Amino acid sequence: MDIRVLGAIEAYTAGTPVDLGSRQQRLVLGLLLLEPGRALSVERLVELVWGSDPPASARSTLQALVSRLRACLRRARNPVNANPPEVIEILHTGAGYLLRVDPGSVDVHRFTGLVAQARQADDERAVKLFDSALTLWRGDPLADVAPTDLRDRLCAGLREMMWAAVEDRLEALIRLSRSREALDELTKLLAEHPFRQRLVGQLMLVLHRAGRTDEALATYRDLRARLVTEFGLDPTPELRQMEAAILRADPALDVPPDPPPPGDLALRRPGNPPARPAELPHAPGGFVGRRAELAALDAQLDAVRRGGGPGIVVIDGMGGIGKTALALHWGHLHRDDFPDGQVYLDLRGFSPGDTPMPPVEALPRLLLSLGVPPSDIPPTAESQSGRMRSLTDGRRLLFVLDNAYNAAQVRPLLPGNVTGLVVVTSRRRLPGLVVREQALPLSLAPLLPVESVDLVAGCLHRSRPDERKALAEYCGHVPLAIRIVAARALDLPDRPLGDLLHELRQGRRLDAFVGPDGPDTNLRAVFSWSYRGLSPPAAELFWRLALHPGESVGVHAAAALAGVSVLRARELTAELHRANLLQLPGPDRYQFHDLMGAFARELAEAPENAAQSPLVFDRLLNCYLHTVSAAGRVLQPHRPHVRPTPPAPVEAMSIETYQAALGWCESERTNLVPMVRAAASGGAPTYAWQIALAASAYWYITKRRQDWRTATRIGVAATRAVGDRRAEGALLASLATALCESRRYTEAIDLYQKSLRLHEASGDWDWRATSLNSLAVAHAEAGRPDEALATFALARKEHRLRGNRRGEGVALQNMAQCHVLLGQPGEAIDRHEEALTAMRDAGDRYAEAICIANLGEAHAELGDHERAIRRFREAGRLHLSTGNEHGRARTLLALGRSLSERGEADDARSCWRQALAVFNELGDPEADEIRALLGQPATTDS
Repeated sequence: MDIRVLGAIEAYTAGTPVDLGSRQQRLVLGLLLLEPGRALSVERLVELVWGSDPPASARSTLQALVSRLRACLRRARNPVNANPPEVIEILHTGAGYLLRVDPGSVDVHRFTGLVAQARQADDERAVKLFDSALTLWRGDPLADVAPTDLRDRLCAGLREMMWAAVEDRLEALIRLSRSREALDELTKLLAEHPFRQRLVGQLMLVLHRAGRTDEALATYRDLRARLVTEFGLDPTPELRQMEAAILRADPALDVPPDPPPPGDLALRRPGNPPARPAELPHAPGGFVGRRAELAALDAQLDAVRRGGGPGIVVIDGMGGIGKTALALHWGHLHRDDFPDGQVYLDLRGFSPGDTPMPPVEALPRLLLSLGVPPSDIPPTAESQSGRMRSLTDGRRLLFVLDNAYNAAQVRPLLPGNVTGLVVVTSRRRLPGLVVREQALPLSLAPLLPVESVDLVAGCLHRSRPDERKALAEYCGHVPLAIRIVAARALDLPDRPLGDLLHELRQGRRLDAFVGPDGPDTNLRAVFSWSYRGLSPPAAELFWRLALHPGESVGVHAAAALAGVSVLRARELTAELHRANLLQLPGPDRYQFHDLMGAFARELAEAPENAAQSPLVFDRLLNCYLHTVSAAGRVLQPHRPHVRPTPPAPVEAMSIETYQAALGWCESERTNLVPMVRAAASGGAPTYAWQIALAASAYWYITKRRQDWRTATRIGVAATRAVGDRRAEGALLASLATALCESRRYTEAIDLYQKSLRLHEASGDWDWRATSLNSLAVAHAEAGRPDEALATFALARKEHRLRGNRRGEGVALQNMAQCHVLLGQPGEAIDRHEEALTAMRDAGDRYAEAICIANLGEAHAELGDHERAIRRFREAGRLHLSTGNEHGRARTLLALGRSLSERGEADDARSCWRQALAVFNELGDPEADEIRALLGQPATTDS
């Protein structure tokens, strides 16, 4: 059977076409043909055939497509005439489907085999083999079954292999002095593909040898102008070297008398003795830091020598973080530990204009490095891999396999039982090598601040310490970013570094990191190579995550941004993390490095993505509103709550327990205010005030007063923007409470009175009763116990009329405090006991703890410290279980006083020290009172 993928999907048996069925059916076959012998999971096939939003019936439809394909292939097989009988069948594995087929019957695999043979042959035979390989191409692979974006994703490597074959064939023609033939072909190819820079270099060489040097140089100038205009890039270093060689009339460009074998084969002539490879490129100067990683590499080498450890280390990290620099720096330090040589190969996993180097190309290069003559290189990748393992067995070699794409690319290149080391670098984490080959993983983070400052100092000797620190911080402590900006500073020696940094901050963040030496020194381009390696759903989530205004993103928020389930969101974020595009600060939480976040925001601002952003951001706000509202109802179930107006998200987070509610709020603590601010500025004022109001339950419990005041002021402005007076009353009452908690009683009383008028005007009686009680608290705290007592009585009456037992308990509790202020401890204890009963009836353990602590204070006021201590300790345990750190600290303060009164000074000071730690963390002014008790100096409350 003759099966064709390089163009339309076709199959022939004895010259007769085989009916392969529908487009989807042929697409499934094409996908399996691209990777024969390898199982493709059902999930991957579904995603490739139907995209990121498959129909519910996709899995069953896929099963039907495979079934019909099997029938087609059974009919097409010809066991009578075939000798041996043809084997082509689709097998079902546990994970998906696998195609068994002779690779020789599939054009794409015949192509790769012919290309591999051509690269090992002399030039005359190589041209014929390349011609045979290239005639197999009838068009773009999968041309009649897959959309353009899917073909780009699956077949980019094949296309690049085809172009490499075209360019290698032309190289052989030039070496054979068939320049006229090469010139004609190059002219036609570059008319259609003007940015193939290797073709440009070949054309320049042919023109120069033909005496048309001016045309050769004009060809270079034209390309450079177009690259700069259209892409902001320079020609490759190889092309720049070609121009320089032509300008100086380098004799090496003349026609050689005896053309060497193709490409790198000239480095190893048959009969030469094997050379000791010493291929490590020059390591960047000024290497700093990475002490732990250098020590880990040392330890791994020691373990290999002792026979106690695997000889593979995988260094991963984001682009520009210094993976190659670390590998080369360590390799040069330890050259003497590898007397049999050091082999280096750039696998082009993430490179501009290149596709990852396949093993069929990499293995011959490695064998050449090890001294194998070209004529002795075996014909297949499997036999080449075996030969390399034999050659390296027992030898003390260092292999640096740089810029790897994935584990499948690296695995066939691993040497045999070396007593040296293999160091693999990759933008991606390679868990397959860690699990299967027991490789040691080393993940690189940004440099430590002191290390990045040292790097700046090494690059810019005349800079001041404050300038070095500022530059290091601006560059996110990423080595490549620091070197790029340092190079810009060196180009402007008379300009202060501070002025340059000020100018850079005025533009887009990544504009600062464009170096003079092409895409390798352009941080935006470096990041883009990693981004292009993502699956489409992960790439889409990457830029959508930049729409989140906070420091880190939880998994439910990521699911809302992607519009997928939480399970699917975990899969996509795991892909981003493996690609080192996303960090994991905690379980189910994700964040960008500063510079990576800037790259994601640029992508989000692109027109094709910006059009989707409002809908995506609306889903994010909806997720936050419903989650924080659910948390608020659990944290303060008895206070008035506003039910969110938009419907709940597809997969809302379930919050049913107090600890779950408090835990979620704590994990989102730094995100809540930015979310409110982003909603208000992003044209979603209803979301802004509803999130601010719902989050006030958390801020009240944890006394995060600054966040509370900031978000609530934004919320008040949002209610006025939409003209919602009922909501404005609730937000004003919340803001007044935040001010009261900050001891700004006069402002609080004024806002409570305004909120009461709005409650009455809008008929919001639940909030009116709550605000009356809060107003009375403000009067009491401001030293107006009589006004407070009267207002509490009004609040108690309102709550009783509405059947609000908890509200009544709050009023009773506060009335008790007024009796304390009026010097009526007996009445205070009676009210506290009534309040405690009400809170227990209502099931409010948070308020119950406060009642018990207040009873303790009343007993202490009467001098009954033994009973007070019992109450304080009971309240402290209850505060701890409800997460009320502020209440626990106040109780510890009071407990310490009673213990001190009983002469237990050490225990008292222990309580005060615990309370001081909490107040310091919360920024509470009561911390000064405790410092006075402990004999410490007071500090100014910021």
